[in-house]
Amino acid sequence: MLTQTFLNAFISLLVITNPLGVAAIFVGLMAHSPAQEIKATAFKAVAVAFGVLLFFAFLGEGLLTNLGIRLPSFHVAGGILLFSIAYRMIFSDTRFGSSKEDHNGLADRADVAVFPLAIPLISGPGCMTAIILLMSRAEGRMEEMGVLLALIVVMGLTLGTLLASRGVLRILGSSGNTVVARVMGVLLAARSVQFIVDGLRDMHTLFFAS
Repeated sequence: MLTQTFLNAFISLLVITNPLGVAAIFVGLMAHSPAQEIKATAFKAVAVAFGVLLFFAFLGEGLLTNLGIRLPSFHVAGGILLFSIAYRMIFSDTRFGSSKEDHNGLADRADVAVFPLAIPLISGPGCMTAIILLMSRAEGRMEEMGVLLALIVVMGLTLGTLLASRGVLRILGSSGNTVVARVMGVLLAARSVQFIVDGLRDMHTLFFAS
């Protein structure tokens, strides 16, 4: 039973987190950053995401209930925030976070690790929802441990994928990195719209169900 719980949680979290998709966007965001900065950003992003998901694993359901917040709201809010980042990746003359204004403003390197990488790309609305549901369905401490172990493994895979993206940056070069940043911006825009569509669809379902 523990093995089945682990496998179910692992597959669910891995598919929703999508480490390869996050790494592709990570390459675009960090296109012109030095290797040490890429490494530090990757570690911080995964650490923050892991902390957020742990919080939702143990306290998320009660918190949302007390605040009167429904989960589809996460999809819509996350989608809007992601779209703003995608817009800058596509139309900005420089990589997101690379300009002097970005360094002095809210969009500095530390913020790139927290937003949009940790939230909502790694620990997005879908992943928050999944961890709440998985923990609520776990029967006993052993199954809860299975879910948490699956979360740890997925976060480890995500970190490894982000760190491996350094090699991709070296191969592509400056011009290639700029192209990748634009392409990844388009894909991120599409993903953000999907977040919004999913949230609105779930809201529509809840509205008519009630």
